[in-house]
Amino acid sequence: MDCTDLLRHGVLVAVGFVLACQQLPSGSDEFGDAAGDDDGGSTTFGNEEDDDGSDDDDADETTEDGGTDDGNPTLDCDPVDQTGCADGEKCTVVESIGEVTYTCVADDQDLDPYAPCTPALGTGIDGCFAAHACFGDELDNGLCVPLCLETSDCQMGLCIAPPTTTATYCADECSPFETSCPAPMQCRRAMDRFVCELARSADTGGQGDPCALASDDGCAEGFVCLPGELVPSCTEGSCCTNVCDTSVGGGCDSPAICAPIFESPAPGSETFGACFVPA
Repeated sequence: MDCTDLLRHGVLVAVGFVLACQQLPSGSDEFGDAAGDDDGGSTTFGNEEDDDGSDDDDADETTEDGGTDDGNPTLDCDPVDQTGCADGEKCTVVESIGEVTYTCVADDQDLDPYAPCTPALGTGIDGCFAAHACFGDELDNGLCVPLCLETSDCQMGLCIAPPTTTATYCADECSPFETSCPAPMQCRRAMDRFVCELARSADTGGQGDPCALASDDGCAEGFVCLPGELVPSCTEGSCCTNVCDTSVGGGCDSPAICAPIFESPAPGSETFGACFVPA
């Protein structure tokens, strides 16, 4: 597959969690349908695709400078398969004035995957191995993470963007009940599972603290954001509440119970839940 083909595939960006309604029908749907549909009880995430699995062709037309008018990156080479570059070069991500380009730069690799690094999105010269780039949090605490253009590029997890760029990386699956993500990553909810993400500095909220419903922004690791009417003592439109294991139950303050949060969970995520009062 050449770069033009990759561009037509688009980039799957898991941009967070959006509810279609503010409360659950009694005894039925949980939160977080990864696929989404039009039956009124579902949610959608990231870039929607046409029925044939591809993005709208009109949205992918290239502009005069080689970019695309829908915000997709420019592809001078393939950052996943590492094709299109000369010997001694790697295909990596470079960002300038918000425009993301995958291009060839000198291969300066001397850092292992997931090793700490200093982000260098302006040049792409970050010391990370080919097919990896240094992405960081808002304090520039960086890690060499695998690059991706869509989730099918990832062996495990999802292809998502960090807080600091629209370029995407493979976020590995994780369990919210274990400490398995390399610092400064946190195990956070995304689409139909939990994955290792670079959190925002404001993601410190605990039980009952206000948060952004669409993305869990504001909640600390171990918490998710739900509509306020479902979280006891919440006085805002949406609040953080702690995650729990539905196979074990308990751990929630009455009247909240441990209930599922994914309508169509990824394999292995079936028992991930949160404490709330079902509507």
